[in-house]
Amino acid sequence: MLFVGLTVFALVVSVGFWLAGAWLVFPFAGLELAVVGAVLYRLVRHRDDHERVTVDRDHVAIVRRRGGRERCDRFQRYWAKVSLERRWGWYPSRLLVGSHGRWVEIGANVNEEERELLAARLREILGRPAGNERAV
Repeated sequence: MLFVGLTVFALVVSVGFWLAGAWLVFPFAGLELAVVGAVLYRLVRHRDDHERVTVDRDHVAIVRRRGGRERCDRFQRYWAKVSLERRWGWYPSRLLVGSHGRWVEIGANVNEEERELLAARLREILGRPAGNERAV
């Protein structure tokens, strides 16, 4: 609805300028609408992206949803490790969970402080005996 309203408004204004002799406004209005449409499409497509980490008695399951596709990675709880890799300069750290050479990055879309808190919480949960089931 927002895009339709914006399109109608831009077309009315650009046709007005075109009739007044400023025809060059019309293609730029079209370009502007194409960019806004592409951004809105991307936002709608990724509106329900998420990551869910579930820790039960025997396994750590990480479900990641990106752009309508869902992927589930499972690790044995006993072998699962949490790694917070710090990088040089302004690059953000990477929070990895995995075992036996297979790692999954989580928390890429949160800030540095929240990523550190999540890493500490996951280490705490994975360090407990296997009777304490939790979902993060």
